[in-house]
Amino acid sequence: MKHLLILLIFMSSILIFGQKEDLNTQQILQSAISKTKEISFYSNTVNWDSLTAKINSAAREATTTEELKPAFEALLNGLRDHHGHIRKMSDYSILASFTDHQNTRRKDDRTFAPEIWKIVNDVNSRFEHDLLGNNIGYLKVVGIGPNVDGQKEAERIRNALKELHQKGVNQWIIDLRYNGGGNVNVMLAGLAPLLDTQKVVSIQDKNGEIQATAEIKDGDFWYAGVKAFEMDDQPKIQNPKIAILTSRWTWSSGEFVAVAFKGQKNTKIFGEKTGGFTTNNSWEIIDNKIALVISTGVYCDRNGNPYMDHVKPDKEIVFEVEVDKEKDIGILEALNWLKHK
Repeated sequence: MKHLLILLIFMSSILIFGQKEDLNTQQILQSAISKTKEISFYSNTVNWDSLTAKINSAAREATTTEELKPAFEALLNGLRDHHGHIRKMSDYSILASFTDHQNTRRKDDRTFAPEIWKIVNDVNSRFEHDLLGNNIGYLKVVGIGPNVDGQKEAERIRNALKELHQKGVNQWIIDLRYNGGGNVNVMLAGLAPLLDTQKVVSIQDKNGEIQATAEIKDGDFWYAGVKAFEMDDQPKIQNPKIAILTSRWTWSSGEFVAVAFKGQKNTKIFGEKTGGFTTNNSWEIIDNKIALVISTGVYCDRNGNPYMDHVKPDKEIVFEVEVDKEKDIGILEALNWLKHK
């Protein structure tokens, strides 16, 4: 009888625990839906009654956070948010992404070859710089992931500017063709001396209101009123002539950098239109279980022009992977423009 009582208590504990886990799982989902309604850039374009029903149906059997994946995919697909995803807070891995690529807002029939994707998103890639000819500086700004020391990497970019400027460089190539996104604070903290105005980018929300601004102040990059990194105000660069290189692989933060230079004098973009991930993403933590990373606003340049899908080049040049700079058609076209007044 004693053993039977212990067994009944044990079974009751399992049942209660299962109910609690199920309750918490559903609570996470409902909190995510509520927050998405509030902050999503696409919220006003969605029929929330039908979408919520679809999401809840996909989550009917879910008892763990991992089992919410189909529901979160339904949420992202319903928003048609190709830039959005859901991450697990336990290890920051992606739990759910946009999957309905036939119904994306980003209309793009170009080929995105997987072998080039691997090159662009090589986690071991780092910023590179070079002196081309007598007075042209080459800066290859790649994607910067979350596991990189941001201060150190920003200083790496800034020190390259100092070195090249001391050698007489005042014409620049900023290569964003291999930039698949990441930490824009690092990129623009390093490149700040090349920008010639204070406000360089603003974020416009679903109602057309300014959500945040990106600014350059005394050699530092500020975003939403917060200084990215503590940097010195050197070098002092006056009236630089800049060629920006972009490709279909220039995504997200890489596009943010391109937009920051849009409208600057003596600046021209060469290459392909960018990938079309020109939205600011949230980092909303739900019940310490997931991070809601969804589009909340669109990039606008210094003149207030929004970039709803792609950043277009001033001169179209097809991107090809080429390790030899002397044979790289994008670099050659940029050099030709820089050398002619």
